[in-house]
Amino acid sequence: MEKQLKVSAEMIGKFVNRYLYTDIQQVGQIVGTKGKTTIIIELYEASENKSKMEFIPGGFSAICLNNHSQDYDFTATGKMIEMRIGKAFYKQYEIEQKPYKHYDYNF
Repeated sequence: MEKQLKVSAEMIGKFVNRYLYTDIQQVGQIVGTKGKTTIIIELYEASENKSKMEFIPGGFSAICLNNHSQDYDFTATGKMIEMRIGKAFYKQYEIEQKPYKHYDYNF
């Protein structure tokens, strides 16, 4: 999706994910818009990682061999927040088709 500074109806139903260097954290699903630059988001929570992570000695403490095979279930919390879309928004956040969570065990 092209990075838009104005909200549109096509954003509703998509998910906001926060990118923190090598980690990704789900925020929630866009459920509405307000004005030209504000989106209303229903917050989502991730379950515990369903994949068994495999570690071997190395690095600072260990190296995770299957770092990209993480699997989470996402559930809505019922809490709503408003976020303003602007240039600074896209420095940390992305609007995507589904929620993502990734913890970098090898950082």
